[in-house]
Amino acid sequence: MVYNKKNKLLQIRLVVELYKKHKQPGVSTAYVFRTYIEPYYPMSISTLYNYLATPVEKELKQMDSQPADQMKLF
Repeated sequence: MVYNKKNKLLQIRLVVELYKKHKQPGVSTAYVFRTYIEPYYPMSISTLYNYLATPVEKELKQMDSQPADQMKLF
């Protein structure tokens, strides 16, 4: 279970890496999803498509460059 945005992005990165590892020409996305991703990360295929469209590295860099929200309070 994911509790904050950074952990969610790290989970998305893991899923995308797993997808890229098994996706080859001639192998459908649905097959990769059903065989390799769904047994370990229960989600729908539309969620996988959303994960693949997410610019994870860009958002992680942006998050690291911003100061923590808690520090803004003081």
